[in-house]
Amino acid sequence: MAVGKTEIEAVRITGADNVGVEHPWRPDTWYIVRDDCAYLDILIRGGPAQAAKGRTGLTPLSDTAPEGTKWQRWDLEGDLSWRRRFGEVSLALKAPKNCTLRCYVVPVMLLSYRDVIAMVEDIEKELSVDVGWDMLNERPERSWSRRSDYGSSVSAAELIGLVDDELRAALSVRRDPFSELGPRSRHRLPLAENAIVSHWAMRRQGQLKDAGGVVRSALEAMRSKAGRNSPEQRQKRIEGDIGQLASLEHQLTDLRAMLAYLGDDAELATFVYPSPLFQRDHRLRKLLRAFAPRVSESLSEVESARSHYPPVYLNNLWELWGAIWLAKQLRLLGFQGVASTDVADIVRSCSWRMTRGDIVVELDYEPTPTFVDHERLPPAHERQLPALEWAADNQKLDPHRPFLSIDPHCAPDYVLRVTTRFGKSLIVGDACLASPKHHGKGTEKGDSKPHAVERYRRTLGWASEGQVIRCHPMGGFVLFPTRASDWAEFERMPGAGDITLLCPNPLDDADAGRRFAKLLAVVAPVFSAELADNFAAAGVAAGVSFAGVVDLQRT
Repeated sequence: MAVGKTEIEAVRITGADNVGVEHPWRPDTWYIVRDDCAYLDILIRGGPAQAAKGRTGLTPLSDTAPEGTKWQRWDLEGDLSWRRRFGEVSLALKAPKNCTLRCYVVPVMLLSYRDVIAMVEDIEKELSVDVGWDMLNERPERSWSRRSDYGSSVSAAELIGLVDDELRAALSVRRDPFSELGPRSRHRLPLAENAIVSHWAMRRQGQLKDAGGVVRSALEAMRSKAGRNSPEQRQKRIEGDIGQLASLEHQLTDLRAMLAYLGDDAELATFVYPSPLFQRDHRLRKLLRAFAPRVSESLSEVESARSHYPPVYLNNLWELWGAIWLAKQLRLLGFQGVASTDVADIVRSCSWRMTRGDIVVELDYEPTPTFVDHERLPPAHERQLPALEWAADNQKLDPHRPFLSIDPHCAPDYVLRVTTRFGKSLIVGDACLASPKHHGKGTEKGDSKPHAVERYRRTLGWASEGQVIRCHPMGGFVLFPTRASDWAEFERMPGAGDITLLCPNPLDDADAGRRFAKLLAVVAPVFSAELADNFAAAGVAAGVSFAGVVDLQRT
């Protein structure tokens, strides 16, 4: 029996009540899919639908279907469980031809859409950078956005793309300049339509120079990091970043050299006003983009303008927001300080130095500790120092983040350094956007995040003033998504029972704030009475006797 032409007749989406609802098939429609029911069912007539080569397959279903049709499922659960994301996701099909499945994934399982928007706003308020969009990695999904009121800086990669596109328009104007009849007295004066090329070149040259400085700083930081001993996989990532940054620097230099030939002194002295005449030619419209104010794209709860950037992965957003949340909690406890902006990539490696009186807390996000060089490390019977102390004396460390580890897998998300007049303490933490139902394997859950942080705690050190400060026995924490009661099983895990679990909610974090206050009270060498009073005033009383902590530390 011959198989007819493959056609899609309907789609089925499963909602919060776990009931599938059929919708008519429209090729240009984006179907909303929840990430706790991350699949899209399609009703097929004729031959089976097939994904394009190298793409995710479609699974046949045994569900009841009208005669001559059958159901197939596009399952996104595996991909979303590994790299949680939201926004538009599409799947090109080989059959039917010229057909694409489109769905918009809405976060509901671990974070709600309102949570995501609140996290993005918190980060942008603290760091003054756009974090809702991934401007480097090309992925098929997109999201809906709205224009915000404040401008934003453009990334080097995006600037190169804009200038490269506009350069073709500028060269076209130079090859075929505009000409108009006019008085003889103005024959030697350049037209504004031609003079805009020089103005455009000057403006873009300044932007390329600024972007080149940022890229150069990032490249120097990466090369410095490459010179320190790092685990093999981390070293590969560093070398890959160096190659990408070097390529960007080369492209920026080439573009600046090309734009230098497009400037003309007479044209620069010509007044250019963006009148409606500049809208008559596509080349002029492109050049005018350089003079438009930069606008920022913010996530939107309703369909508006379609962003040309894909959203960031929720895993990365959760980790970065965790650092912002920790800084916020320190401010609630009376500490003052702002994020450091002298790092090459503030989104990946931001830091805070928070002070209150003579107490200093330094918070580092993604600190990447230096790995002890075991090839150079003498055997234990030939040295008098432990491995971390030996590495602190014999290896090159990051002067701003002098952390070391004997474990090549030590890659914490957060490190807090606490300095008081009585001594120094070290706290390490990690973030994990996961479900308690699926986190960890086996009965003992040995690969769970609390066990990972416990390994970090035992292998991490901070080189400071000729000594190595190790983590406090209870100086470890994990940031899980809410609710805390769902993670009760992980609070008393054998081998990781001293790890504090913090479960902040982007819209309500009172309980997590109290737990963080207790952690500081136990770990820090001493808290002054003034700071203890501030805990109570902030409404997050530690619940621990500060005098007892002081006496214990002195003992």
